[in-house]
Amino acid sequence: MTKDEILQKSRDENGGKDIGDLDVQRTAARVAYFGSLGLCLLVSLLSWIFTQRVSVQCWIVFFGMICIAFFVKFFKLRKLHELFVALGYLAILLLLVTAFVLELTGKLGGLSAGAEP
Repeated sequence: MTKDEILQKSRDENGGKDIGDLDVQRTAARVAYFGSLGLCLLVSLLSWIFTQRVSVQCWIVFFGMICIAFFVKFFKLRKLHELFVALGYLAILLLLVTAFVLELTGKLGGLSAGAEP
């Protein structure tokens, strides 16, 4: 078997993508996860410094993104571990959305340390 035949067989097995492309996509996804975590931390820190409140909106987006990623991994790989991680992130996401809705409706005084009743 020639080198070209081996490469073509590898592309066929990996949906037309070679191993290098898949590795780059995997690295890019990992960097994007940690980059978005860093951005959420920065936004939360700045929000706390200037308003004494922690905004949950960016965390809703962050945990929603990770939750979806783990559900996709579960549906593709059918590994129970991925499902449990996805359900954990879903629980956090639902708590954040609930807090956000309660804050919008005025039933939660805001997520600040010095909030007066």
